[in-house]
Amino acid sequence: MDNYLTVIKKYLEGDISPSDREALQQWLTQDPEHEILFKQEIKNWYAANEELPKDPNYAYNRFLHAIDKKEVKVIKPKSWSGIIKYAAVIGGMLLGGYYYTTQSVSKVKTSHDVVETNSIPVDKIKIVQADGTVTYTDFNDKADIINANGNLIGKKDQDQFIVQPESEVTETRYLEISIPKGKLFQLTLSDGTKVWLNAASSLKFPQHFTPTKENRMVYLKGEAFFDVTKNKAQPFIVKTETVDVEVLGTQFNVSSYAEDATVKTTLVEGAVVVNVQNENTNSLQLIPNDQAIFSKDKKAMHKQKVNTSLYTSWMDKKIILQNESFIDAFKRIERSYDVTITSHNKRLNNTRFTGEFDVENIEEILKTFSETLKFTYEIKGKDITINP
Repeated sequence: MDNYLTVIKKYLEGDISPSDREALQQWLTQDPEHEILFKQEIKNWYAANEELPKDPNYAYNRFLHAIDKKEVKVIKPKSWSGIIKYAAVIGGMLLGGYYYTTQSVSKVKTSHDVVETNSIPVDKIKIVQADGTVTYTDFNDKADIINANGNLIGKKDQDQFIVQPESEVTETRYLEISIPKGKLFQLTLSDGTKVWLNAASSLKFPQHFTPTKENRMVYLKGEAFFDVTKNKAQPFIVKTETVDVEVLGTQFNVSSYAEDATVKTTLVEGAVVVNVQNENTNSLQLIPNDQAIFSKDKKAMHKQKVNTSLYTSWMDKKIILQNESFIDAFKRIERSYDVTITSHNKRLNNTRFTGEFDVENIEEILKTFSETLKFTYEIKGKDITINP
């Protein structure tokens, strides 16, 4: 096979045909050097794209297993119409009422950041497995998420995902779930901890919390509410880009969007310790109704007493403003409605508002603001322009 580099690239990008897959398998058996070359290409590709897995041996074994199993993951849509709709976006093959895919998308970036790609389907949940396999599902679908070995990772039922713990845990394997703008999603982790993800957020977490590990570690980008299962022997730690939140068992909200100037941790129940990363002295212990605010610019953190409902209302699909400027509020509005707002109205930007909105109709919110300050606006698709 003279074009082995091209075929390997197709495999890594999830665009390999059955005939090319078979040819690649035969090529691998022809010479031990071919296996070395294949693993090196795997390593180079993941390094260039900053994607999992970092271990080329695991990716190589996954390829061989996929050859034998002829499948990687299973999605069980509600109906044939759901199958057709899903297939139109992702591409693949239909067999026996189930939808089969192989590793998809190219140039995927994974870490504890939000997963980004040039071809993310609109309004879908994105699940990245430890080996880099990517699955997209609709919010209204029911789906069993399967790994390359044919084992069940988790069950998705509309806007909820329940992780299936691994029966034999030899190493920590992470999953990463990303939620688009305008959507909310609930997770139940393997230890029973419940997580509500806000719009435009992602959470990276172990499929199973290994008992030998010192902590239960998860990585958050965006905003989430946590109801943590208590385990005194294994504290639960939420890592963001700047702060770590450590708990034993409690309820709290963490907001850590990249575009926001602060990271806010709001405690509803129990107790948490918020630590600034890379600093041993900068930490705060919170009691209920406390909020820790970390300033990204000043690299400083303080706490204040708050009404926690203001910071957890998103779970009830509400936006509550309390003496908040529009320039600050519209960031939340953009995420909740999956829109982009450009405001040329300086008076509006600096005006502070108090009120409560149900997250149902963006025009109702704009109408309320416009009636107060008498401005006009234009809506073109997902772009909103507020005039001076």
